[in-house]
Amino acid sequence: MRILRVLRKRGYFTLALVSAVVMFFIFPLIQVQVSGGLQNLDLWYKVIPMQNLILVAVFSLIFGAFLSFQVYNFKLKTCPVNNKAAGVAGGSAASILGFFVPACPACISVATLLLPASLGISVAGFLQRYSSLLLSISIASLVLGIWLLGGFKKE
Repeated sequence: MRILRVLRKRGYFTLALVSAVVMFFIFPLIQVQVSGGLQNLDLWYKVIPMQNLILVAVFSLIFGAFLSFQVYNFKLKTCPVNNKAAGVAGGSAASILGFFVPACPACISVATLLLPASLGISVAGFLQRYSSLLLSISIASLVLGIWLLGGFKKE
């Protein structure tokens, strides 16, 4: 598979690893900022369901691989423009959805900051109730983005 060949290259592997680690640690920071500040960071790690923590970790890893593969394709111009646009759309939608989904039950969504109070609370409740499903959809969208960029084609 092309993505594995790209990730074997030191620079692209480093980019994937750094972006995955950053995403894994930025995700809770953004959520606790919305929920009352950095003093709630330890609470995030205490109350997050294990399945959501695993989904956040998988999301972060796939995000790193997607970003690295996307940079590779853009740099070497190995992918048709239509596929690049579709891959970017899939990855962007996945990242935005991932940011809006509150992974921990004590957190509120970033969406509550963007909406009027009554609607924001309703949206936050919906996002919280289906957080595992929405995180899974985000992961699937990232994988779709890699596929559209040609990451799963055989050499």
